[in-house]
Amino acid sequence: AQRGPPVLPDSARARYREGMTVPLAELLAEPLTEDDLDEVDRALRGTGIHYELDEGRLILMSPMKSWHADVSARVRNLLVAQGRIAYQEQGMRLSHRRVRFPDVAAFRAHPHPDAGRHDPADVTLVVEVISVDSEYEDRVTKANLYADAGIPEYWVVDRRPGAERDAVIEFFRLGPGGGYQRTGEAVLSDLEQRYGTR
Repeated sequence: AQRGPPVLPDSARARYREGMTVPLAELLAEPLTEDDLDEVDRALRGTGIHYELDEGRLILMSPMKSWHADVSARVRNLLVAQGRIAYQEQGMRLSHRRVRFPDVAAFRAHPHPDAGRHDPADVTLVVEVISVDSEYEDRVTKANLYADAGIPEYWVVDRRPGAERDAVIEFFRLGPGGGYQRTGEAVLSDLEQRYGTR
């Protein structure tokens, strides 16, 4: 009996899972879900490339600049000094097709040590450090997403004019209408001095 060609799985993702080589463009052409992010993690490990998932689309971001990385770590240390449980680069599971990775997040309790993506209900604060190309995304898009998810606090961190290594933190709280309301601002180095983290 003559055999025909092997039957291949329909989707690029299914072929990839069966160990077949699949061009990246084919994998990314299909909408992704949170379930696919472990494979994305493996594929991007060691590249320095960060990503987020927005409505099934993978958004690749350039590696962090040194100022951004330094300020993120300093904000995380500040939160820990305040007695908060804080981590950097933890995923917020906003929907099955939308996962965002704020620069810093503060949690209600210690998350599972192997978890990298979390429900917004487990989080009390998210912090975004503005990069040159992310201001609108951080100030508007992500603020709306995090507010819709019910995260009580949002901080936006930007460069302090005239101080190359410092930053200004703007504080927002979830208001009665569901959006964030600005409650104040502070200079990062002043807060570090107050809490003894620098």
